[in-house]
Amino acid sequence: MRVAIVNNDDFSVWHFRKGLVNALVARGVEVVVITPGGEYVSKLESLGATHVSVSMFRFVSPLRDLRLCWDLYRVLRKIKPDVVHNMTVKPNTYGAVMARLAGVPERFSLVSGAGYGFSREGGWKQAMRRWAVTKLYWIGGRCTTRTWFLNQDDHRLFTEEGLLRPEQGVVILSEGVNLKEYSADNIDKDCLSRIRADLKLESESKVVLMMVARLAWSKGVRQFVDAAEQLRRKGIASKFILVGPLDPDAPDPVPEEYLRSHESESFIWLGFRKDVRELISIADVVTLPSYYREGVPRILLEAMAMAKPIVTTDNVGCREVVEDGKNGFLVPTEDTESLSNALETIICDDGIAVSFGQRSVEKVRREFEESVIVQRVFHELYGWEQTL
Repeated sequence: MRVAIVNNDDFSVWHFRKGLVNALVARGVEVVVITPGGEYVSKLESLGATHVSVSMFRFVSPLRDLRLCWDLYRVLRKIKPDVVHNMTVKPNTYGAVMARLAGVPERFSLVSGAGYGFSREGGWKQAMRRWAVTKLYWIGGRCTTRTWFLNQDDHRLFTEEGLLRPEQGVVILSEGVNLKEYSADNIDKDCLSRIRADLKLESESKVVLMMVARLAWSKGVRQFVDAAEQLRRKGIASKFILVGPLDPDAPDPVPEEYLRSHESESFIWLGFRKDVRELISIADVVTLPSYYREGVPRILLEAMAMAKPIVTTDNVGCREVVEDGKNGFLVPTEDTESLSNALETIICDDGIAVSFGQRSVEKVRREFEESVIVQRVFHELYGWEQTL
C-alpha cells in the first residue's frame, strides 16, 4: 500500500505528523510526503518516507495555484497512491480535486483549525477571503472521502455551512503528543542552565511562557503583554517570555515595534526558537490567550506532557485541553484582567502549580497520547482494521 501525505511545508510534517509517518512505515506502508522542499526533508526521509517537492505559495495567487494543481495532478498520476491524506487549506481543496482527477481511490483531509478563513470579522477583504475559502472547501469536500477535524466546533461549522455531509466528518481531538519526546527526563540539565543564564532569569522569578507559530494579535499577544505589566506593578517576580516569529503577511500582524517597545524586566520576546522542549521545561506555567479559531494548540499539549499548568481561553480548540480548576484555568477571550488573575494564582501557589501539572500529564496520557491518536486515525478516518 502507498500513502501520499500532502502538506504546505516539511516543517509541519516533521514536527506534528512524524508519529503518523512512523506508524505507517512500521506497518509496511510506502509513504510519500509531498511538500515544498526544506531543511526537514532529509529528516523525513530518515524515517523511511520518500519526498517529492512541489511549489506551494501560502496565499491566493491564480497563476501559482494553477501551477500547484498541475504539479499535484502530475505527481499523483505518477506515484499512483492508494490513499492521499491532505493537510492544510490548499492540499485540502486543490489537492482533493487533483487526487480525484488522478484516480486516487481514497482521499482524506485534515482540518487543523478553521483559522482566519472563516472569521466573520473584518472588512470587505475578509468577506471576500471567507467567500473564496468556503467555495474551495465546498468543492474539495465533494472530492474527499472523509475529513478529520480536531474539535467538534469545526466539524459543526463545516456541516452547518454545507461544506460536507455530517457522516463525512471524523472528530479526533488533536494530532497527539509523544510522551517520551516531551518528558522532563529527556532534557539536558546543562542546557537548561545555559538558557536560564542567557535569559538572565533570577532564581526567584517565575516563568510564564507563551509560544506561537506566528505572531498575530488574535493569538492574544496584547493580553499577554498587558498581563506581564499588571503583575509587575503588583510586585510579583515573574518573567513573561513570548516565542514566535513575526508574520507581516497575516491579516492581523503584530508589528516588531510594538514588541520592542514593551520589552522590560518582566517581558521579553525571543522570536523563532528550535529549543521548544527546553523552553517549556524552564516554564512555571504555559499560556495561550488565543481568540483565533484554533484546532487543538500543539504547544498546550506539549506543555501538559511536561507537567505544566495551563492557562488558556474558553475558545474553539483551546477549551479541549483544560479542565478548569484541575489542570489549569479557562479565561474569557480578550480579557486581560482574568488572564492576569489566573496566572497570578498559579505563580503564587506552588501547591496548585504542582497539582495542576500532574493533572496535565494524566490528561495527556488518557486523551492525547500520540500512538492512541494514530490508531484512531487508521481505524476511524482511513477505515482500516486496528492491525494492518
